[in-house]
Amino acid sequence: MTPSPTPSAAAPLPGTPPRDAIPALVDAYGDRVYRLGLRICPTSTEAEDLVQETMVAALKSWPRFKGDSHPYTWLFRIAMRTCRRMHRKRVGEPDHLIPLDELLGLSQGSALRSSGNNDAMSSEPDASQRRTLQDEVRRRLDAALERVPTVFRVALVLKDIADFSLEEIAEILEIQAATAKTRVHRGRLHLRRALDEEGIFTPLPSSDVPRQVCLDLLRAKLDAMDRGVEFPLPHAEICDRCSALFRSMDLAQEACASLRSGRMPARLRERLRALAREA
Repeated sequence: MTPSPTPSAAAPLPGTPPRDAIPALVDAYGDRVYRLGLRICPTSTEAEDLVQETMVAALKSWPRFKGDSHPYTWLFRIAMRTCRRMHRKRVGEPDHLIPLDELLGLSQGSALRSSGNNDAMSSEPDASQRRTLQDEVRRRLDAALERVPTVFRVALVLKDIADFSLEEIAEILEIQAATAKTRVHRGRLHLRRALDEEGIFTPLPSSDVPRQVCLDLLRAKLDAMDRGVEFPLPHAEICDRCSALFRSMDLAQEACASLRSGRMPARLRERLRALAREA
């Protein structure tokens, strides 16, 4: 199970006066809420608005917090409710689900771009190639995330950037754990497709392995990513197509993990402290 996010400061205990609890929540989890906002709001200004409205709502609700859940899941649940109010149309379910074959491009597909050398697509990139690919994926990641339908992007950001477990994501989004898992998996596949559209990948090698075998391997790969463990089969033991696909998914997840640092602007932090003092 993925470790719960570690607070950057001590989280307040139930019963702490609101004017003291909210600054403590800002210090412990405010940066994470801000980073969430940056990835699900269209502008940094709206991300700041999301943080501020979340903390205002938390300030009003704190006296009713009894400690039945962890403070961070309680706070992120408020953040997601706030996000729904701010962006109701964008946060709703997509009009239709893209078929899995189309999402994965099973008829055409995509894999790692490597100087137009298709022979390299079915083999592990060397250290220099991998660094170049990592840098390119990170550079295009925000643009690619914007292409992911919001309902899936939110779950993906909570899992692969905010580092919540599937159970915590279900609690934050107020959905079933199985639904949270589906949304995270769909989010990863949409992100890989969006990176393809950003020009990071080239066509996958062809494969004569039955489609269902590849889909079963994909489910196993996604489950391994959920648990933060290595995929049990080495690339040499699966078809070139799946091997290249899984490497592209790994690069996308690594790029997401690189976004786990960063602090909210100092002016926003001081504004939130002022709101607490005025309460």
